[in-house]
Amino acid sequence: MRDIDMMLDLLEAQYNGMNRDVAELEATAVAWQPDPQANSIGLTIWHLGRVADFVLTHRIEGQDPDQQRWFTSGLAEETGYDPRGIGAAGMGILTGYTQEDVAAIPTMNLDDVLGYFNDVYEALLDHIKALPDGGLDAAVPGEGEQKSVYFWCRVILIDATRHMGEIQAIKAMWERQNN
Repeated sequence: MRDIDMMLDLLEAQYNGMNRDVAELEATAVAWQPDPQANSIGLTIWHLGRVADFVLTHRIEGQDPDQQRWFTSGLAEETGYDPRGIGAAGMGILTGYTQEDVAAIPTMNLDDVLGYFNDVYEALLDHIKALPDGGLDAAVPGEGEQKSVYFWCRVILIDATRHMGEIQAIKAMWERQNN
């Protein structure tokens, strides 16, 4: 198996797993928070989309952050929410947000937030599929030292793995309270 095939397998597992795990959730489950400072499933899906969007657009593709799918798809305009400059390093990915910053994120329904996640992951998968052999080793410009495409894909995978477990836990808590 080529390294690119392995990366695609892992990313596709994240993509398919997310769609399978949240497909049947009702709106109240998507918006439910286990406590006032906890993230909802919807917000966690948004975070995963934002991380992949920022990393793919700004780090892997080397584009201006304005080219993130959050902006080019019209979601920023539709929701009235611009995450640039917020949180850790101003990335606008939820990491480093204050509770006030989190409260300012618009609530999105499952179709919209999952649609955003899917749009970003499909673009990421397409990018990886188009890489030549050895393309995961290619250095891409970033802040400070250059990192490889593999490094940035690993960032996305590790974050998604952690948070998909969080989504499962929130989903189980919600189901116990509502069944």
